[in-house]
Amino acid sequence: MPPSPPTSRSAADTIWTQARTRAVQHQHLLKYLVIGATASGLDVVLFLLLYNGAGTSAVVAHSISVPTSVLFSFAFNARHNFRTTDHVALRLASFVVVATIGYLAGYGVIELAAYEGLGANAGKILSLPVVFAIQYLLNSRITFHKPKVLDLELEKSAS
Repeated sequence: MPPSPPTSRSAADTIWTQARTRAVQHQHLLKYLVIGATASGLDVVLFLLLYNGAGTSAVVAHSISVPTSVLFSFAFNARHNFRTTDHVALRLASFVVVATIGYLAGYGVIELAAYEGLGANAGKILSLPVVFAIQYLLNSRITFHKPKVLDLELEKSAS
């Protein structure tokens, strides 16, 4: 039998393989984005239910919906994204500080956009990627960071 011709990968296969490789490389970032979007949706739905459905004031609805979404985001990122179960209170405190930094950065972008004549609505939209980047970097490197020394100690105790 003659040898079979070499198989070449189609462009679609190559693109698919590259996309899967990138997704694996950036899995924490992608999960953080999905969890954050879900938490934002929870925030909005809860706010609308409390404000429009239950008749609470906007400040009461906001004061319930935002902390609820922050706790949801923390719990899902800790358990399902970064898989951390230690130092929960310290990590939660760090997460809240990072959320506050994101809040202030977002407010700064909104104010800057309003000052530049773009308006607060445009500023809110412009603030989203800025806040996402700041919070992801701080949470992934501080809040949910696992020291390498701890990993080595865990490996030694498992053997």
